[in-house]
Amino acid sequence: MKYDFSKYFDEDNTILNKFIENYTTYITNEDDMARLISIYKTILEHFLEPFEAQTLIDLSTKLADCEIGLDKPYAIVSNEIYSLQNLLIQHMVLVRSDLDILGFLDLFNKIDNNIASIYLKMYIEKLLSVNNLRINSLSDLIDRNIIKYYEAHLSWLSDLAKYVSDPSIHVKPELNEQKCGFGQWLQTDGKRVIKNNSKYKSITHLHKNLHMYGDKIQDYLQTHEQHIVITYLEKCELLSLSIGTELALLDNIIMNNNVIKDQLTGALNRHALENVFASQYELSLATKNSFVLAMCDLDFFKSINDTYGHIAGDKVLKSFVALAKKYLRNSDMIIRYGGEEFIILLPAISKDMAFEVLEKIRKEFSLSYVELDGQEVKTTVSMGIVEIEPECQYRKDFLESYLNVADKNLYRAKETGRNRVIKDSF
Repeated sequence: MKYDFSKYFDEDNTILNKFIENYTTYITNEDDMARLISIYKTILEHFLEPFEAQTLIDLSTKLADCEIGLDKPYAIVSNEIYSLQNLLIQHMVLVRSDLDILGFLDLFNKIDNNIASIYLKMYIEKLLSVNNLRINSLSDLIDRNIIKYYEAHLSWLSDLAKYVSDPSIHVKPELNEQKCGFGQWLQTDGKRVIKNNSKYKSITHLHKNLHMYGDKIQDYLQTHEQHIVITYLEKCELLSLSIGTELALLDNIIMNNNVIKDQLTGALNRHALENVFASQYELSLATKNSFVLAMCDLDFFKSINDTYGHIAGDKVLKSFVALAKKYLRNSDMIIRYGGEEFIILLPAISKDMAFEVLEKIRKEFSLSYVELDGQEVKTTVSMGIVEIEPECQYRKDFLESYLNVADKNLYRAKETGRNRVIKDSF
């Protein structure tokens, strides 16, 4: 199809400059900016004379390849196209009032749909690759409780992506949320296992929406509106990750209940640390969540034992664990690492949020005390934390590496006056 908008334009770079200034300011590399400007300039130059729609569609392919090379999300690129479209319409309406608005919008819809098709293909390739990594990470777990149902839905998501890529050769996954394996489990054993009613409602709602978007994807595949398909497929991945996070936290609660405890404090036993950490790492990798490890050491603890005796020391250790649990979620874990040292694992949390939780523990512990023979026995705690953002499958040397970082931050806390939390990332 041929278009002719030449009567609305002359060789004026006003539109290009306005577009570049307002909608591409996030690009700081001069070479990248020059490459992008060159493509958009070529697109605008075609409006100076009659052109075939395919000409701009071919240019949009070049634009999509450039944007992908800049690692730019589709949503931002789509907004660029929409913004350029609006700038052009504003200009043309001001110049003349006889604009064929429907034909113009159809042209830009074709451009956006072509870019979306390219992004969708790339997104599906990435999704299948990362989903395979997630499934493999879950298969490595020693304790597989509720999380096995998340693994099944990762496979469902991969099947959906394959179906989107080519409905003619791939089988459509189950789109009814009550009939898929996870949905059937939710309606039966899931009600018994997920004891928290609000948590159960939240997971059920997430699962229902996940299948709703899957169903909508099928509708828009028929209309070939790829820009909507990619948006909905991204929604499906986010909802799937949210379900995985909820199930992983429930699995942690089960693990907390099943792991052998330290007899004195009720914290988890040190011998469980390696398995617990490996499981947390794999769960975080599978659900695309960071988690935080905190190494805690009670300050001047030896002097408590020397001054008041080991009974007082034991009371202080127990009081620290009891106080910490007041602020920790049921899915968080506190492990007695040795003597007066403890490790706290906080899943599905950022470093800053974890810092706030640990600061509350530190502050209240500094104000608390235990009584022994009418005397108040008290001390403080120093903590070093590290945020862990898994990117590859777990290796045995990871635990030692992260412990070393946390220990260095703990040392900094001790060296700078004790009774403080030092955070860092790895």
